[in-house]
Amino acid sequence: MIRSLAARSLSARQKSNIRSIAYSLGGYTRRPVEVLVEDLVLLDGARTFLQIGANDGYLSDPLNLAIFRHRLAGTFVEPQSNYFRELQKTYRDFPGMAFLQYAIAAESGTMTMYTLDCSSGRLPGWAHGVGTLSQQQIRKFGDQIDDIESYIRSDEVQCITVPDLLDRAAHRDPDIIVVDAEGFDHLILSQFDFARLSTKLVIYETESMTRADAADLANKLEQGGFAIFEAEQDTVALKRSTETFRRKNAASSKAA
Repeated sequence: MIRSLAARSLSARQKSNIRSIAYSLGGYTRRPVEVLVEDLVLLDGARTFLQIGANDGYLSDPLNLAIFRHRLAGTFVEPQSNYFRELQKTYRDFPGMAFLQYAIAAESGTMTMYTLDCSSGRLPGWAHGVGTLSQQQIRKFGDQIDDIESYIRSDEVQCITVPDLLDRAAHRDPDIIVVDAEGFDHLILSQFDFARLSTKLVIYETESMTRADAADLANKLEQGGFAIFEAEQDTVALKRSTETFRRKNAASSKAA
């Protein structure tokens, strides 16, 4: 209980620094997706990223540890004002960073974003990261949160398309792309032309996708030279031409 309260009192930047130090001292075990990101940095020279739905930069973030350890550069996209401000604080004074306060959609304009009000402290930690443009999607969490309607909030956010985003991003052809958009991952990733990008790693969620959308996206990525596999709650597309893939594939073959 005390440990939980202490964690809540720390900023995302403070928690990020603590995690980085803990890992250096052997006190933090990386998640599979964090291992993959660092392998890509060390083996394939990945240095740039584009992260859509970045939240505060810390919460369940697959890039945070690598950014703090290796000073990756890139673009964060986060539409929610409170998390956008915290995100900027998390990476304050980090070189090569761009921060864009938008949601990514099929068309530019204004849309309604639905979130859960976590100010009471009664909701689980993951509830901070479920902002979505879909009212139906936010209501799905009612099977885990009693009286969810009383916690749902809505706000207008500015939306742009992926082509518009790439015009504003720090890098038009990032090494790593991460999308966490609560039900909109397929719509967003379908706007990328992966055959023309040199992107090495794509991290996204299929939990909120239909099977048809997940299969369609996997097919597009595979045509772009990626291999698809699961890493706990994340779905990962890793370029087959990378050294990271070759070593991972070799290790899997030996294990089999």
